[in-house]
Amino acid sequence: MRRDRKTLGAILAMAAVLAGAVLLAWPSPQAGTELVVVVPEGTRARIDAGEPVELLPRLLEVRVGDSLVIINQDDATHQVGPYIVGPQQRLEQRFTIPGRIDGICTLHPSGQVAIVVR
Repeated sequence: MRRDRKTLGAILAMAAVLAGAVLLAWPSPQAGTELVVVVPEGTRARIDAGEPVELLPRLLEVRVGDSLVIINQDDATHQVGPYIVGPQQRLEQRFTIPGRIDGICTLHPSGQVAIVVR
């Protein structure tokens, strides 16, 4: 009986070590690239004057774990897909699942953006 308990204890200890090793080797959802978009002061005035403003691509491709950071230094609110950033505000969106987000973009001449998360 004691021998069975020792064997079971050894097996459980080995399983715990293996589980810990797997968790350490598993990629962290927090790891990723940070894409920073700075909206300079005067951007809305440039758009209103008819100047083409393109601060990010029409199709933005990111990976799970990546973040989109929008720093709005303008005096107007701007929108990138579902994300709305007020004047002098900062927004950070970390992407946690694959998919596609389509929406309005005030920072691209087309007025649209597609964010594809792989």
